[in-house]
Amino acid sequence: MTFTMPTHNEKAKYVQDQFNRIANGYDRCNDLVSLGMHRSWKHQAIKALNIKPTGNYLDVCCGTGDLTFIIAKSLTESGCVTGLDFSSKMLDIASSRSADFFAKHKHVGSIAFINGDALNLPFADNTFDGAIISFGLRNLTDFNQGINEISRVLKPQARLVNLDLGHPKPGLFTHVYNFYFNNIVPLIGETFQNERTAYTYLPKSLEQYPDAQGISTILTNANLTNVEYRNLACGTVALHWGTVA
Repeated sequence: MTFTMPTHNEKAKYVQDQFNRIANGYDRCNDLVSLGMHRSWKHQAIKALNIKPTGNYLDVCCGTGDLTFIIAKSLTESGCVTGLDFSSKMLDIASSRSADFFAKHKHVGSIAFINGDALNLPFADNTFDGAIISFGLRNLTDFNQGINEISRVLKPQARLVNLDLGHPKPGLFTHVYNFYFNNIVPLIGETFQNERTAYTYLPKSLEQYPDAQGISTILTNANLTNVEYRNLACGTVALHWGTVA
């Protein structure tokens, strides 16, 4: 199958359409593609957020709400978390999960799910005590604008956390990883989602995404201080965090 990456002007609509298409099987395929490891990565990202129990938090590109629900469990009833995504189908699933979540978890933070654009967040400056974006930055048409926009809506001294794919160092493992990512992952998407294109886009999108140092530079340029990162899963995933000045 011939695959062509979307152009800059096509990317936003392309990504939105593909996430709407794969929404129903998205969580299952995340488990399969990551061999279940995405759950550990997400918990490490939440830990890096340094959550205050009464705080107000933002989950950008929240998808079906995995991180939104984890944050809510870390909050008291006076705390709140907003999950934002531009895929209406993803948000439908996130919203449907809410009833079961609140039936099982009492005295936790409130949750709001909003359909919106990560490059034009519908919030005032200095609104949130922290924000996280998980496997979403890579899908934006402008990485710098995305981080700048998240930084804008954060209060001074709030923390911004980014979790996304990384670039492992060259070596034998990298060859194995590249084969898996470029050949097995699309096959998983085709088998379990009848959707090879979206899961071919996944590895191809990494080719246009900066390495860990490049993401650190983007965070620093967005007026974030104390920027740090940690490579996970042998560098196939990178966890970044920084503090709003």
